Amino acid sequence: MDVNVQQKIVNVLNAYAETNQKHKGNMVEINKTEQNQFEQAGVNPFSSPMPGESMTVPKETRHAWESPAKHTTVEPIMEELFLNLTEKETYIELLNLLNNGTPIDQLAQVILYRGMTEGLYNPDLMLLLIEPTMYLLIALAEENDIEPVIYEGQDDDLATTETVEGQIKKEDITKKEINKDSLPSSILQRVKTLPKMDELQKEEVA
Repeated sequence: MDVNVQQKIVNVLNAYAETNQKHKGNMVEINKTEQNQFEQAGVNPFSSPMPGESMTVPKETRHAWESPAKHTTVEPIMEELFLNLTEKETYIELLNLLNNGTPIDQLAQVILYRGMTEGLYNPDLMLLLIEPTMYLLIALAEENDIEPVIYEGQDDDLATTETVEGQIKKEDITKKEINKDSLPSSILQRVKTLPKMDELQKEEVA
């Protein structure tokens, strides 16, 4: 072998050895006697459920959402939802939330998610319930002369528009006409027969 070639090979090997030694010096040594973050928190990162494990769980120990849903269509759910929301204590609390400016979309999200976890309907049907549930909450607010806030930041969005245009948009959003196609007419009629907020407050005082 040529002397020059041998020297080049030696130089390459020496350079590799030096680089490897530097990397070893920069590596952080792990102290195996100290507890890691999982051990400190008392959590086993390998104890999570396996994919599909819930499919093999006995019916008696399943969560509500792991079983077939109670309802498969929108109308009976809206009937049940209306009855639950208009129970006296729940209705008063709901009107107070609306009066305090709690956004309609957040209320609808909490209400529907709870129903899904209780096994009343599946996630797909929950998406179909968003619009009628929001319109129901809007109807309850307007019947009590409460200006509903549709989403958080609504007033900020309207404030960025011109004065006249912003006022028109505000009226369109907050006084939106109830969509009779998305909410059963029987429910809308019953909304109009509910006691007003001031009547409920008088009853509490009495």
